[in-house]
Amino acid sequence: MENPESKKPQDIDARLHSDSRNLLAEMEKLIGRAKVLLLEKGDAVPTATLGGVLYADRSKPRVPEKDWVALVDAIARAEPVALHRLYERAHGVVFALISRLTGDREAAARLTLDVFQDVWRQAPEFDRHNSTVLAWIMNLARARAIGGRAGDPVVAIDTSYSSDWSEPEWENVAPGISVKMLATDDDRHMVSMLVRLVPGGDYPPHNHAGVEELHLLEGELWIDGRKLRAGDYNRAEPGTADNRVWSETGCMCVLVTSTLDVLR
Repeated sequence: MENPESKKPQDIDARLHSDSRNLLAEMEKLIGRAKVLLLEKGDAVPTATLGGVLYADRSKPRVPEKDWVALVDAIARAEPVALHRLYERAHGVVFALISRLTGDREAAARLTLDVFQDVWRQAPEFDRHNSTVLAWIMNLARARAIGGRAGDPVVAIDTSYSSDWSEPEWENVAPGISVKMLATDDDRHMVSMLVRLVPGGDYPPHNHAGVEELHLLEGELWIDGRKLRAGDYNRAEPGTADNRVWSETGCMCVLVTSTLDVLR
């Protein structure tokens, strides 16, 4: 029988090295399988997607899109309190956009109220399957700023209304990029948010997994060869790509997009 003590040290080292490699390989297989299982359960998001960046910290509370939709449903049932609550959430970005489009803050204040009169009138027709609430409201705001005032008010809007709404905070998600996530729709993989770039900041090149809508509120933004100025709108269709998005001045925009966008 071979005496283990008679083995050369180099033979023992080689055996230990081989065993370590085999153990590491098995561990990598187990980790890979665990990742697949988590993805199948929806408990993780690939880091190559926008959602992987936005939701890296799972401990942070998120405002679900269904809360916004519930307000629109209540408005469709002619509940004024719901309109006040939706106004509280969205009037700031509506006013900012209309101010840029009209160049008149007093007119923008009046037109902002008109937008929420439009929300009151059109709530029964809101299509939750093809839009988010914020995207719908921003497009109403753009149409109101371009088209002028609405007719007589159909419901009073209490602009001093205060509820338990707490606006999300800004989060730094990448160098030079911060976001304020206003609504997240996990079922449809959509997010409605404010995005801010520092001067000279770049947004990652990406492929669009769904419709992307962007309303520029401040500064200037380049999307490939197109220069957007405050008040401008950009829509991208699924399957298209933005190869370079950057701002020389710094900027802020409302962005409604898919969390499945692939970052490159």
